[in-house]
Formats: sequence, C-alpha cells, structure tokens
Amino acid sequence: MRRKGVSTILAKLKLGNSAMPVKHFSLSDTGTHPNKVPFKCALFAVDVPSDGPPGGAGGKKIRISSSVCDKYLQTFVGMALNIDYANGMADHDPRFKVAVIDKAYRSLDGMAWIEGYIYGKDFPDVVATIRYYNGLAAEYNWSEYQFGASLEMDAAVQDAVDMEDLLDVIEFCGTGAAILFAEAAAFKQTSFAARNQKEDENDMKPEELKALQDSIKSVTEGMTTITAGMQTLTTKIGTIETDVAGIKAGNAQQEQKTELQLAQERAQKAEEKLAALEAANKEPKRKTVAAGETLSKFGKAGVSSETEDGTEYASFCAAVDKMGLDTTESIGLKLKARRQLAEKEAN
Repeated sequence: MRRKGVSTILAKLKLGNSAMPVKHFSLSDTGTHPNKVPFKCALFAVDVPSDGPPGGAGGKKIRISSSVCDKYLQTFVGMALNIDYANGMADHDPRFKVAVIDKAYRSLDGMAWIEGYIYGKDFPDVVATIRYYNGLAAEYNWSEYQFGASLEMDAAVQDAVDMEDLLDVIEFCGTGAAILFAEAAAFKQTSFAARNQKEDENDMKPEELKALQDSIKSVTEGMTTITAGMQTLTTKIGTIETDVAGIKAGNAQQEQKTELQLAQERAQKAEEKLAALEAANKEPKRKTVAAGETLSKFGKAGVSSETEDGTEYASFCAAVDKMGLDTTESIGLKLKARRQLAEKEAN
C-alpha cells in the first residue's frame, strides 16, 4: 500500500466494521448446497473514523469516505474470510480461510455490507462457534461474545485535515476479511451472522423468539404509556381551553366597559366644546351709544380718565369694539379719538 502526502508506507490495513443486531440480518439465499452456509455482515462504516487504530495504520485511526467506498468496494467480491482459533478469534489468520464473499454494497444508512457463504460442510465447528456465541450475546446481552468482521486491504492513505492522528483512505483494494469478536475490531460496534440453509426460514430460534416477544412487549407497554399520556394531555388541553375562554370573556367585558367609559368621556368633552363655542359665538345685544357719551367716558382726550397720557388709544379702540356698535359708529368714534389726540399733542 502506498501513502500519499506522508513518508510512512503502510503495507496493509485491517479494520473492523460497524454493524447491526444479529436478529435484523436477512441472509442471502444459497439454495440447498450442502457446503454453503449464508452469512451477511456490515464490513465498515463510511465517513466516520474507526474506534481504534487498525493493524498497519501506525497507531492512527482511519476513515473511508462514501465516494471512496463506492469506487473500490467491489474489490472485496471473490475474496475470502478467515478465522483465528489460535488467538481466541481476536485476530487475523489469512491462511485459515473458511468463507468467501460473493456480494458487496453500501446501504443508505452509511454501511459497507458484504454477503457470501461459509464452507459449512468443511468447517462445521466454525458455523457452530459463530451461532453459539452470537446466541449468548443476543440472549444475555453479552456484547463481548458478539461476532463481527475485520477487513483486510491494500490502501493508499493521507493525513486528515480536520483531525489529528487520523488517516483518510483515498483508494484501496480489498484482499479479504477476518471473522472475530467485535471488541477486537477497530470498529467496536460490529456484527456477523450465519445460519444453516436447511433450516426453515420461517422458524425462529428460541433466543430470536424471546427477543421478538420482548420487543412486542416493549412496544405494547410503550403504546399504553403513550395512550395514557395522550389522555392526560387531552384533559389538560380541555382545561386550558376552558381557562382561555374565561379569560377571553373577561377581557371582552373589560373592553366593553372601557369603550363605554371612553364614549362617555368623549361625549362630555364634546358637550363642553359645544357650550364654549355657543358662548363665544352668541351675538351680544347691540347698543347705540352716542359719540359724546363714549368720549365723555374716556375724557376729552379720548383716553380713559384712569390714565395720565394718551397712549391708551389702543385700549379705547378695543373698548369700542366690545360695545357691539355699528361699523359706522365704531369707526367714527375711533377717528374722533385720533383727532383729539392729535390736537392735544399740537397744543
């Protein structure tokens, strides 16, 4: 394997895959061949770093993008799976091949999947071992006994730009995979399932039946809880609606009261303005006053006797205006007053 952008050459990467629970696997149909036991597993997850460093990665985690996966995943077709009994099924043993891959694809949930068959007649102990430990893992939730798969490939990698101690695989060629315990893989959440093709596909193992029953029970209990919650919510909503209706009614009454008060205040102000206008526009009684009486009131100079100079001509004119005289009389008095002021100044 060559490495682009770094000097270290990595010969081979061995990495685990992300996976799904065994009971969810739908295994491929291999007919009735006595030496073919179908298997299916999620080989690795795309676009996410591995949980740990795979062998050959120099202690760094690796990441395979979906685009790289789509381009090179088919190189695994025809390759074999091995199992390492000597190391407790926790490593690779490429010389002890027990299965072959005949299909590889990427699912919409971001997993790279492989399918194929184990040589069940040649390696019945392998089939029995996988099914036994997977059964324990499913029945007792012992994740340490869950089988998974770890891939083998020649790859070109480069340092990731967004994370330290992470290598991005930019191209690869799949050379095989190993069946091992999931906890020994670089991706810890990995699964591997196999079954005997002679079993009725409609028959369920005891542990699978129990898991299904537990799931149904859990769903039923959940639905009961949801129903009770919905009833409580409905009751609360009814109470809230009643409260809201009461608040709206109270607000409506308050708004009506406020509007009535405002109307009354506006009416009162309008009446006051009308009265003021009527008082201002009311025509006073007209008076006919002789010019002599007016001059007598303001003195011979045409000014008020209460003043000592003739500067009260403006006051005199204002007083004449308030008397409501005819225009002719008003102008005549004002002109006469002006003449008398002029004569006074001349003397």
